Amino acid sequence: MGYAFFRKIIFVFAPLLLSLKGISQPYVDIVNISAQSLQSNYKDALNSKNTTTNYFLNLTTPIRVDSQNTVIIRIYGENLRSTIKNDFLSHTNNLYAALLPIGLQHETNNKKWKILGLLMPKLSSNFKDKISSYDMQLGGYGLVTYKHSNKLQIKAGLYYNRECFGNFFIPLAGIDWKINDRFQIYGVLPTFYRFEFAAIKKKLYTGLEFRSYTRSYRLDATENHNYVKNKEIKAKFFVDFYLTKGFVLFAEFGRTIGYSPQEYLYSTQILANTNQIYTGIKDGFLFNTGLVYRIRFDFK
Repeated sequence: MGYAFFRKIIFVFAPLLLSLKGISQPYVDIVNISAQSLQSNYKDALNSKNTTTNYFLNLTTPIRVDSQNTVIIRIYGENLRSTIKNDFLSHTNNLYAALLPIGLQHETNNKKWKILGLLMPKLSSNFKDKISSYDMQLGGYGLVTYKHSNKLQIKAGLYYNRECFGNFFIPLAGIDWKINDRFQIYGVLPTFYRFEFAAIKKKLYTGLEFRSYTRSYRLDATENHNYVKNKEIKAKFFVDFYLTKGFVLFAEFGRTIGYSPQEYLYSTQILANTNQIYTGIKDGFLFNTGLVYRIRFDFK
């Protein structure tokens, strides 16, 4: 009964979801829950071990205004759990982020252009103190997509966020290209790009993925409101298995190219040495798995 009710809800929302086609990939994830695990070593003389686990939750809700405009509301949650172990200590810290992107996608009359704009208020902290202005960040995301043909789209835009270390801008560019019925590439660099192969159409998809994120988390008053900056660059092999037309179980295996949550002094880019858990770590292998409810626009 619950599954049937869920399908009715998706049926009602289907026209709205189709209006999101072409944002940055051939699908939209309505619900995405995942956990990523990384084990590595610290760059210290004690040969300390690091275990970092990321838990993610992503929800997307479109509200269609008319044939050309769609309001988009997303909810994003993250828990970054880091553990250090050596012969002298074993300690775990948690960082959290909650993001609420709200914006509008506009499509021109000739269907050739789409313009997406998002306002992105965010809370990012270890949340050991009461929530305050220290924890708040504000950003924005703009993306323009030109549809050259049904197989080729060209995108450009800009990402901005007021991080703990200051203003952070990222120019965006990408090409979505459906090479043939089984192979396509899509994404927006430098944050996300995917080479996807349909091993079994509508059932099994695999390929290579590149992701890059930079984000920051405020620490509490006992740590002088310092912050942790996490620059994450990784390359992964992925497998998406469609349990049904919409439900996807996925797994990813890869390696970090640059990954090291480190603590910095308040309002500076000077490394702090007050918390051993947020010092430099070496690159390592990672594994990510999760469950998604996904609408694919290329399923006929």
